[in-house]
Amino acid sequence: MSNATQLHPPGGTGLVLRRFTPSAALRSYVQCYWQAQGQEGSEPVGREPAGRELLHPDGAAGLLFNFGGTLERNGERLRGTCWIDGPKRRTARLTVGSELDLLGVRFLPGMAFPFVGEPLAALASGELTPGEALRRLELEALHERLLETPDLAGRIGLLESYLLERLRRHAAPRVPALTASLDWLQRHQGQANIATLVAELPFGQRRLERLFQQHVGLSPKRYVRLLRVARSRELIKQGGARLSLTDTAFAAGYFDQAHFIHDFKAVTGLTPGGYRDHVRRRYG
Repeated sequence: MSNATQLHPPGGTGLVLRRFTPSAALRSYVQCYWQAQGQEGSEPVGREPAGRELLHPDGAAGLLFNFGGTLERNGERLRGTCWIDGPKRRTARLTVGSELDLLGVRFLPGMAFPFVGEPLAALASGELTPGEALRRLELEALHERLLETPDLAGRIGLLESYLLERLRRHAAPRVPALTASLDWLQRHQGQANIATLVAELPFGQRRLERLFQQHVGLSPKRYVRLLRVARSRELIKQGGARLSLTDTAFAAGYFDQAHFIHDFKAVTGLTPGGYRDHVRRRYG
């Protein structure tokens, strides 16, 4: 099996998350494979509710397969066994119980299009798209094969084979300027102007917008917002109470508190102060 990282977040949600590195042939497309399972006996910590995990957006899409109980996300119980998880604009809330048993693929931002064959903007509603909605992907048949494979290593091998076959049959030519644009934005962590990026490209902003809608599913501006909020979350985690929220805003590239609070709440559903309280309760 590919290298695995196991994360057992503190805070009593009962979630055990394992991440697995893709093969070299898929590493430029896939962030990781992952398994999420619930455990018995989770208890709330302080005022933090047990059994709820925050799934923050990073501009990426994925595939999701359920082998446990009914999946509940954002308070909604979802029918089905497999989904396409399009690029999210807002943080989702996953209910974690002892019956949770999920397996997924997480693509890199902008790299899901060769596998799903659908403009990513069509999948960016924030809701999970049932596998049956895109029958050409044959995700339900893949779920059946995964279900018949009892060991995790075998399941990840099946996912690898499926993705490699789709890449062989459906891969579109890479767009170097798109990859370079995504790398550039990630390096700047959302602290750069889109106009500055466009000045370095061999085409204009309209073409960049079209590429992002097809391959990322978000506009460049919205993607930059996600990067900036993600940077803010990391700063809050690292700095805790030692770093003021004003300093956090400036370090993340915001020039006023109002803009910082607006963006942070629009993405996560929490104010920066509320998120800092969440981090303190969750991680100590």
